[in-house]
Amino acid sequence: MHTMEQARAEMLKVITPLPAEAVSLAQAAGRVLAGEVLSAVDLPRFDNSAMDGYAVRATDAGKGAKLRCIGEVPAGSSFENEVGAGECVRIFTGSPMPAGVNAVVMQEDTRVEGDTIEITDGAKPFEHVRLRGEDVKAGEIIGSAGERLHGGRLQLLGSAGVGEVSVHRQPIVGVLATGDELREPGEDLGAGGIHESNRLALAELIRQCGAEPRVQPLVRDTMEATMTALQTAFAECDAVVTSGGVSVGEHDYVKAAFEKLGGSLDFWRVKIKPGKPFVFGRLVDKPLFGVPGNPVSALVTFLVLVRPALMQLQGAADLNLPTHPGILADPLANRGDRRHFMRVRVGAQGTVHATGLQASHAVGSLGQSNGLVDVPAETNLAEGETVEVSRFA
Repeated sequence: MHTMEQARAEMLKVITPLPAEAVSLAQAAGRVLAGEVLSAVDLPRFDNSAMDGYAVRATDAGKGAKLRCIGEVPAGSSFENEVGAGECVRIFTGSPMPAGVNAVVMQEDTRVEGDTIEITDGAKPFEHVRLRGEDVKAGEIIGSAGERLHGGRLQLLGSAGVGEVSVHRQPIVGVLATGDELREPGEDLGAGGIHESNRLALAELIRQCGAEPRVQPLVRDTMEATMTALQTAFAECDAVVTSGGVSVGEHDYVKAAFEKLGGSLDFWRVKIKPGKPFVFGRLVDKPLFGVPGNPVSALVTFLVLVRPALMQLQGAADLNLPTHPGILADPLANRGDRRHFMRVRVGAQGTVHATGLQASHAVGSLGQSNGLVDVPAETNLAEGETVEVSRFA
């Protein structure tokens, strides 16, 4: 049986990023850069005003000074003449600084009588002036290979005039759920039926890590149905995540069906709780991730095993969930011989609360949680201890 670290290492060793493609910046949100991006311009592109007010020569703009306003510079225009001694120019936030000036007096610090501007609070050199290139220099790296493009990074690239970026192709990930007992949400359950929800959760988690889920119909517990569903999913997708059918029961067909299609199984058990019966294999270099059917097991194994693999498939440099320390508001006890990823809720003040029943079927506590705490085997964590929380919401 693999440890979690062994399982991750074995998967990541054989998963290579998808090829790069060029996309417009408007289509690049959530994608992973395939190479460096350099700024072609200085940011700001020119010295400009940080305030609405008056562009002045600081030596002329002491408290009580009176200056003659000789024009204005609306944003998007420029002032063609040089400002001389005793003169100033009306200026607005973002407007280019005229020649001859080196400071801006806020309009709140002036009194205006016609074209005469009285300074009520003196100016210092370069006060309220944004200097050319003080933020970003032309030729500076503004994006690195492996970075995922979030809103702030997109804003930087857009400000630098980048219209197109090279990113790794977005993986299409098939999502299957197997089981004769499964019914679609809203359908009549009949005798012994349960509503299937793993595909909903897995599809959302796949979207959150930047891939595109392709949800498949429910799969009956037969060898033929399982083989057909897998064959279809692998034909359409770059990777496949299955839910259920990966244990040792008489109606668990995923592993056998996968091998009949020509797939090779690398391993199928991991020493974690929940999620021991986890499958990883490959069919023509496309990965299969088989997560257990219990809802909590499906979510946990996706987060700690599948998600890093899908991030690597996109070329991401950071494969892990975001983490932060927190203080336990409740004790956490793991009496078993496997590390236990316990579901917790992090409050507004950073306190970490247990969310109730920690069994692998307990969706009530799962729905309240927004993080995981990795509790080692045979370990008790007391109230007040500091723990590391892996956040998924």
